[in-house]
Formats: sequence, structure tokens, C-alpha cells
Amino acid sequence: MPIQLTRGAISAIYNGDVEVKPVVEVVDVKLVSPAQGRYGAMVTDGSETRQALLASQLNELVRSNQLKKGSIVQLLEYTCADVQNRRILMVLKLQVLALQDDKIGNPEMPSKTILLNQNGSSLNGCATTSSASIQGQNPATKPTSNKPPAFSPTIQPPYKPAPNYKSHGAIMKNDAPARFIPISSLNPYQGRWAIKARVTAKGDLRRYNNAKGDGKVFSFDLLDSDEGEIRVTCFNAQVDRFYNIIEVGKVYMVSKGTLKPSQKGYNHLSNEWEILLDKTSTVDLCTEEDVSIPNQKFSFISISKIEETPNNSIIDLIGVVTAANPSVPVLRKNGMETQRRIVYLKDMSGRSVELTLWGEFCNREGQDLQVAVDSGASPVVAVKAAKVSDFSGKSVGTVSSTQLFINPDLPETRNLKEWFNNGGKETATTSISSDNNMNTLGRNEVRKNVSQIKDERLGMADKPDWITVKGVISFIKTDTFCYTACPSIIGERNCNKKVKKSTSGNWICERCEKEFSECEYRYLLQVQVQDHTGTTWVTAFQEAGEEILGLPAKELHIIKNEHMDEVKFAEIIKRCLFQQFLFKLKIKEEHHGEEHKVKATVVKAERVDPSAESQYLLELISRISG
Repeated sequence: MPIQLTRGAISAIYNGDVEVKPVVEVVDVKLVSPAQGRYGAMVTDGSETRQALLASQLNELVRSNQLKKGSIVQLLEYTCADVQNRRILMVLKLQVLALQDDKIGNPEMPSKTILLNQNGSSLNGCATTSSASIQGQNPATKPTSNKPPAFSPTIQPPYKPAPNYKSHGAIMKNDAPARFIPISSLNPYQGRWAIKARVTAKGDLRRYNNAKGDGKVFSFDLLDSDEGEIRVTCFNAQVDRFYNIIEVGKVYMVSKGTLKPSQKGYNHLSNEWEILLDKTSTVDLCTEEDVSIPNQKFSFISISKIEETPNNSIIDLIGVVTAANPSVPVLRKNGMETQRRIVYLKDMSGRSVELTLWGEFCNREGQDLQVAVDSGASPVVAVKAAKVSDFSGKSVGTVSSTQLFINPDLPETRNLKEWFNNGGKETATTSISSDNNMNTLGRNEVRKNVSQIKDERLGMADKPDWITVKGVISFIKTDTFCYTACPSIIGERNCNKKVKKSTSGNWICERCEKEFSECEYRYLLQVQVQDHTGTTWVTAFQEAGEEILGLPAKELHIIKNEHMDEVKFAEIIKRCLFQQFLFKLKIKEEHHGEEHKVKATVVKAERVDPSAESQYLLELISRISG
């Protein structure tokens, strides 16, 4: 029995019917966008021919010659979109039923059958006649040849729906509700779409400042039943609309947003697109739970693989918690105080890693982990979206989109617990993080002595050299150990530009063009470091200065310049001298006019732990002898 095309279906689709799954014939297929690898087609239902764009997931059918001129297909998922002021059928999913040699029926052509590419130019091969060439043509005239020219157009009569598509009222364009489609099928060419997905992560509300002024932004991640993921971003007015209604773990219906290319510097999801919500967007909570949508999707990598992972990469990992440090307050680069807690993970790869928890993670999951470890337990923690750092060795840390799951119900959790309880607890592991408190050797740490800085011409290349030097502080310049800094916050960071006092007694910042009654005090230490090979001068800024001297710059400024307590000031400086430190240094040549100078900056300063240093030396000896 010959295959029957669904006559009248194309007109019905263009007028809002989204339920029919029509059978149509492919009249022609052409590559319309070589840069993006997109194909266009002409399809007919036996009574009308229309142009269509094929989703990228259908490319393989074209390349394998399964989808070609003469193919009879059933359209399973599709939508209509306006492209270059032209209504285009977007085919997302189809099934090839058969191959037909001759065109079925006598389909009419639209008045202008020219597919447009993204630059607005016509697509070769998808149309051969412009609207100007059909003026005066009789719509009742039919080709006399058995093989008419491809896509020869006729004037299309007014649409009269076939009986299967009649309704009691007029069909209004764009009034039909948007269909739920998989996240993996989303693309910028769709005019109307909706997705149903679970929120798996919600970022913090951030404020920013740029040339356009101040603003605010937040993002959240969605996961649907096909395990497709995509990030949704809201700015300014949309933040006010949606920030308070979005909850992690809840399922929402999202529609009417703009698809834009994913910003991989900020978005770790594999989707090439992300959604930008606008004033027409809707986000509706699904009151009934949908068990077909997973709670979370993980892509775990072993700890040993982190050694090969580039800095700033976003990863998922899972491991057994072997230790948890107390939470400590730290001053961030933006001048705000936050909490930091370090926990240590190991897995079956024979490696362990340092996980740094920031902010609220310290007081929530971090506190639970410390209580568990102190009680003798060894919980398993799964980390979604952790950021890799190579600051000193390799470590991972939390960011705003990170999620922590303690003893999650996963196969990986059960495997880790079984391994750990059956001997993994006593298995020796090597840390990929250089943490002296754990008595481990940082594999990525580059130890140098002072003389090697000059002998090996460190810092002279295009990129800075990062080294660790063990030495003592033999001298600190105390005439100018700090400077007055601007307290203004630009975006999420303090300005920190040097300020001067005006005649009115206020502090003036030339960068911000503002006056302040109070200023900040930040370290700018010039320190002489000495080891058994020589001495060198290094510069220590705010955080490193606090690590060396043990108190904030403002407090030391008050002691010296307001209390005039020279004795106490001298004692503070003296107790730092000839104490052994591990200095993490950034060495880079700087250019000031015609002057070239190699500058060493202290990134981190830690007092030497004799036990950890002994372990480092023993392991170094074993490597050399082995």
C-alpha cells in the first residue's frame, strides 16, 4: 500500500497546530550554512511545499544519505520561527519512512521560495525563481513536463484547512501554547518553546559596575528528563522577578527566553547555548513532582586526573573525607571578610587533594563534615562544580555554583565506602596539594634557592615563574610598610588605589573621583629574604604581609603612627626576623621606560613546620635514590 502524505498539514502547522505529526516528502536538501554545518530542505505534504531548516542533530542522516531528495519522512518534533522576516519550519526530530522516486501529488509553492542564511543572502539550490518572475502567472496552470524545474512556484491560494484540522473558531497565529521540548533540542532559531526541568544549582546574586553603569545578575542551572543541562541567566529587572522564586531541587516550566552562545569562562555545562531571560519570559513552578527528572547529574573524575586538569577548570569529584580543619576568617581581595575551611579527600586512584570551602559552605556542610570526622567517621562527599587551582600544587575550591552532597545515594559512594572499609583506609596516598599540615609533598611545587633566581634568569620569559623558596627574613624596611588605599567597592572588588589627603581632611581617590572621611591601610612590605646561597629582595602585599607580621596593616599603623609606641612596633618586626618561612614567589621582569628589573612578589608566606619539612626531605631523598 503506497504511503499517503498528510495533506493540508503544512498550512495547519504554519497556522498554529502543534499536535499533528505529519508525513511529508523531502523535495530537496542543501547545505545552507557551511560555517555552522546546517542543512535546509524543501518539504511537501502533497498539496503545498514549504522551506525548512534541519536541526544539527539531523546532520548525520543527511551525511549518510538516509535523508535526501525523495525521502518520505514523519515530522515528530518541530516548530516555526521567523528568520530574516520569513516564517521558517524548524525540524528538530523526524523519522525516515521510505524513498520515493517521483513527487507525490501536485503541491503548490509559496509565492517566494528562497531560504535565507544568517547573513540574509539566498541559499543556492533551495529556490530558482523570485517573486518578480511569477507576476501574471495563472495559478491553475500546471507543468506539462514529467520533470518540472525544481521548486517552480505558483501563487498560493488562501488557506482552507483540511477537514482533520478544522475548528469552530479562527486559527490565530502564535496563540497556541508552546510545546515542551528537550533541552538538547534548543536553538536560537526557535520562535516559541518551553522546557520542563529541575533546578540543580543556583548562583549567588552578584552586583557589577561597567561602562553602562551598575547592575545585578544571577544564574541557575536546569536539568531535564533526557539529562540535558543548560544555564539560565537573569539581569537587573529579571533578577527582581525570578531570584526569590527559584529554589534548588524544584521543577519549573521555563519559556520565552533568548538563546545565546555559552560563555565557557563562566559556564561549566557542556551545552553550547545558555538562556537569557527577558521581560516576555515565564518561569512557573510545577506543583507535582516529576520523578522522570533526575535530582542531579555528575561527571566525576578521579583525583589523579586533577593533576592534568588546567587551572580554573570546573569539575565534579567524589572522595572520602580523611580530615577537616576548623573554619578561619580571611580577608578576600575585595576587602570583605569571609570564612575558609580546608578538608582533605582521597579516592581509589592513590591520590589525595585539598578541598577549600568558602563562605557559607564552611558553616553548613563544612561543620557537618568536621563533626563527622571528629567522631571517627569517614564520610563520602560528592562535589558538583568545584574549581581547580594550581596556586600551590593542585587543589579544588568551592564557587557560587558549587554543591556539596554528604554520603549521597550513588553507586560511586557505595564503591568508595567498600574500598575504604576493606583496606583503603590504611592505603598510602600521595597528595597533589602542597599542604604542610598534612605532611605531604606537593607534586607541583618547584623548590629553588635564592641564587637560582639570578643564575637561571627566572622571570625573564614571557610568562612569570612560580617558585617556592625556604629562607629567613633578614631585614624589613619599616619607613614605609603600608599605604593609604581607597575603600570604595567597584563591582565586587575594592578599588585599593592609593589616596591622598585633601585640605579639607578627607581622602581623595583620583580613580573613583570621590572623597572619603576614612581610608584603608594595606601592606606594601619590602623584605630581604636570605638562605644559604644568598639574599634577595621581595615585595609582600596585603595578605602576604599579614601572614608575615601576624596582624592587619591598619593595626600596625596605629601602633607606630598614632600611639607612637616604638618599642612595641620594634618587637613586632623583630619576632619575624630569622624565622624560617616557605615563600611562594611570583617572579616576573617589569619594564619602566628603558629600565628592566626582575621583581619577586610574595604570593604566600608560611612558617616552616619542622615535621612536614622533614617529611618533604625524606620523600625527596627517596625519589632521588629510587
